[in-house]
Amino acid sequence: MQDELDRFVASLAIPDDRKGVVRAELTDHVACAAEAAVREGRDPDAAARAALGDLELLRRALEAVEPAFRITRWHAVGRGLAASVLVAIALDQGGALMRGVVGALVALSVALVCAPPRALEMLRAEMRSARVRGALGVVRGIPIGPALAYAVTVMSGPFVVWIALIVQRASAGLPVDDAPWSAFAVAVAVQAVLLVEGIRARIQAAA
Repeated sequence: MQDELDRFVASLAIPDDRKGVVRAELTDHVACAAEAAVREGRDPDAAARAALGDLELLRRALEAVEPAFRITRWHAVGRGLAASVLVAIALDQGGALMRGVVGALVALSVALVCAPPRALEMLRAEMRSARVRGALGVVRGIPIGPALAYAVTVMSGPFVVWIALIVQRASAGLPVDDAPWSAFAVAVAVQAVLLVEGIRARIQAAA
């Protein structure tokens, strides 16, 4: 089975440095399925093959998502900053129309358009990655990859821009408006996605 898996990974049209990662992930996935089958009295080889599924479908999925792993954190942060500025300006200059449902939809659309390719797939991979020790050496958590970097930036960036606009207007003696509720749409959506994917990652890790 391992030889077949090695040949499959070697034939993938993905960068060579990613093939080792994919091989390790698939090997671990297959091993877990085989171990579970042994505990339950089932055929481990059949369980391993079933865990892989259709190899051609798996090939298409892997080759489609792998280009997203070429995106760096700084690239993702740059996209997040661009989205943050666009969202803040749109809500600030859009008038009353942008202070309701329309504004929330526009903000979400900007965040989605500016997101890195395959952002959701990258986020799921990051949420399921091995835990690492934090900077203080005490707290352990998941590493910050491009998807999480974009999520944090696009979630907090519009408020930083908004605060800068408030300070600029206040220093010029101009009237200052409160942030509309539509300004919180992106932050709420990102938090919801992180919550759902975090729960799914924990459930899969415990299975």
